[in-house]
Amino acid sequence: MRRLAVLTLLTALAGPAFAQEAAPAPPPAGQARQARPGRGDLQALGLTEDQKQKLREVRRQYANDPEGRRKAVREILTPEQREKLKELRRARRERQRAPQD
Repeated sequence: MRRLAVLTLLTALAGPAFAQEAAPAPPPAGQARQARPGRGDLQALGLTEDQKQKLREVRRQYANDPEGRRKAVREILTPEQREKLKELRRARRERQRAPQD
């Protein structure tokens, strides 16, 4: 009977410790953490400070309207930046569709 009580107590105390999930491991040294999809694309365009500020405002204003956000972003970018953004996104889609080794 005493053995059963000890086992029950140990199970009650140790159970939650085993049930906890391990925290995700930090990225290996030299690798940056992965940004949200699309953020890196905009950073690669060489935006001016004015454009960056306008994009921050657009993100806040159109937080729940992706189509409105896309239109507003297109208005902020220069034609060259829009073309480069298309190329970056096309390349990202191709990488995602490529078979994983």
